[in-house]
Amino acid sequence: MKKLSNTSFKIIYFFLLYSSALAQEPFLEIRPYIAPSYEQYPTSQHVDHHHPYSNVADNLFLRFDGIQFTDDVIFPECISGSSCYDGHAGIDYYMPFDTPILAPGSGYVLWASFSAPADPCPGGITPNGDQGTIIIAHGNDYFTVYLHMNPPLNVSVGDNVETGDTLGFTGNTGCAINAHLHFEVRKENWFFDTSEPYAVDPFGWWNESSDPIEEIRGNRSEWLWVSDSLIDDGDNGFQRFKGPDWTYLSSGFNNDCWAAPPTNDPEESRHYAIWVPHLDSAGEYNIEMFFPANVDAVTGAIYEINVKNEDGISNTTNVTVNQNSNPGNFTIITTLDLPAGSKCSVILRDVVHDSSNGANVVFDAIRFTNISTTNISEDTPAHIITDNINIDSVYPNPFNASTTIRYSSLRLGDIYISIIDIAGNHINTIYIANQIPGTHLYKWMGTDYLGHHIPSGIYFLSVESSGTRKTRKILLLK
Repeated sequence: MKKLSNTSFKIIYFFLLYSSALAQEPFLEIRPYIAPSYEQYPTSQHVDHHHPYSNVADNLFLRFDGIQFTDDVIFPECISGSSCYDGHAGIDYYMPFDTPILAPGSGYVLWASFSAPADPCPGGITPNGDQGTIIIAHGNDYFTVYLHMNPPLNVSVGDNVETGDTLGFTGNTGCAINAHLHFEVRKENWFFDTSEPYAVDPFGWWNESSDPIEEIRGNRSEWLWVSDSLIDDGDNGFQRFKGPDWTYLSSGFNNDCWAAPPTNDPEESRHYAIWVPHLDSAGEYNIEMFFPANVDAVTGAIYEINVKNEDGISNTTNVTVNQNSNPGNFTIITTLDLPAGSKCSVILRDVVHDSSNGANVVFDAIRFTNISTTNISEDTPAHIITDNINIDSVYPNPFNASTTIRYSSLRLGDIYISIIDIAGNHINTIYIANQIPGTHLYKWMGTDYLGHHIPSGIYFLSVESSGTRKTRKILLLK
């Protein structure tokens, strides 16, 4: 990270403060922490869309999916798996003490200090000393806030940070009992305002009504995490929320997925997750789910597919799915017309159809395939198709533990996936014999020929077949 001069910092600060730029495209490239071995920590508390920062308890909590709570909404009385913290302005990730907290996108440090926490603390808890706080301006009218940091902070006011830079370490300073990161996004201004808050929800708003947050300052909650059209359970486009009975399984797509016990009663629901793709163009899409084999999956999982219009209001389609169908493969569950960008979400809960059987609701990969553009006519002249191989996406990038390469081939042939460092040294080559035409996925674990994990740095990924080679630059961060 680089230190800005005082003059440069003031220019940037006043530009950001008075900028009228409106950023609707996702810009958060990674989660704001060093990922655990299972790739994501669950979100334990949500933004209250009813009125974030209401220091006076109003006994109504409204979640990002439109579900509201009126009982036990004062921290710490919220029921595990409900996320019903009255007036909460951010999202909380619980994780061990001193977990490195990372910048999820590039920006400038506007605030970095230990100072007095809120008075009074929510729920009447006793503050744990001065609160470690960092605020970053991202140059697009959005500001991210990090609370409860342990000393020392790793950045200072005026620093220029890049995605993946270590900001500091998780703690329980200020109004906190357990170690966790309070991650907050503010739009239009970075100031703390209890009566007319600037807080928005980076997970967006997915309901058949308008976002109540928009009524405060006109700032609508949008999905702000960079994603792709294929979303695995550890990717940036997926988020799992805290529940008491999650099980991590070494099966499914890329040999990992999550499962939770089912219930027929929505009032007893404690486990849910969301997938949000980024679609390059509007069109008719097949929505495909991956179902693992041999996990006693439910026969009546209910997938809620939300499609958002220009007013930020979702049209919801519920699809009941047998998760035992076609195990070990992607299965089309529906076909819908979808808008471009991150305007579509899929929510899956542990609530199943009344007639469902099976012991596990499975949360695995989802793929969105644009069938409006995938078919090539047999009458198309051969010279129009110039490339046999194409890299569709590498995600996540930058990455920490692993990255998934999605590539397409037009003809049967051998595939060579190579990793080369910035000095031109070959790190690894993966050979796949006689691969059939189509779209394929390969998950690289950041290892060399011998299976050793390689150091952080810039690398070049190439995919080659039948004399055609495509290359992408990738960044490994540890």
